[in-house]
Amino acid sequence: MKDDLITIREYCFHYKTELSFIEALEELGLIRLWEENDEKYIEIDQLPELEKYNRMLYDLEINPAGIDAIHHLLEKIQTLQEEISVLRNRLRFYE
Repeated sequence: MKDDLITIREYCFHYKTELSFIEALEELGLIRLWEENDEKYIEIDQLPELEKYNRMLYDLEINPAGIDAIHHLLEKIQTLQEEISVLRNRLRFYE
């Protein structure tokens, strides 16, 4: 087992999160879980993303489907911002 994994059970205990919420995020492809010996794990580098989703659920009362939609919209915004940056650089070249 990798050293950079923590159990989902431990995460749920410390953050008072329901296991079904984390499983829903995995089904939507928002996080990746590892399974070994009937125990599910998450990589430590995914914790900031999981905490963000956790806040969306409990603070903003957004369900997993809504979180998925927000995730895709934020990715689209990031892509468009990168495209705008490239186009601005091209424009400066021609000015």
